[in-house]
Parts: sequence; structure tokens; C-alpha cells
Amino acid sequence: MAKPTQTDELPPSPRAAGIAWCAWHESYSNTARLVRDSSGARLFACSSCRQAYDLPLVADQPCTPAS
Repeated sequence: MAKPTQTDELPPSPRAAGIAWCAWHESYSNTARLVRDSSGARLFACSSCRQAYDLPLVADQPCTPAS
């Protein structure tokens, strides 16, 4: 009997491996972190794009209480 060539397991997601999609240079990066852009949207940006576009990390911003 031949062994099956496919497995039931899915490949690990990129985020599980510490990799995220950089919305600025549109590629995966292991340095991508959550940032807030000028419109207030929360997206991931890599280290070099954060520096080039002066993007603040969401984690470094103060929390504001909900109104």
C-alpha cells in the first residue's frame, strides 16, 4: 500500500513564527510591529519602514480611557 503524499496538517502561520506583513514595503518581516499611521489605522511596519516614515509603535503610546 502506498503512503499518502498529503498531510492533514496546515503549515504554521507566519505570525506564529514571529513574522508579520509590513504594510509599507508589502513583504513579510520578522521586525514588523503594530504601528498607528497618520490616519489612525493600526497596521504592521518593519523596523526600517518605521524609521523611514516616523511611525510610532502602538505599544509605546499612552492608553487613554474610553469616554
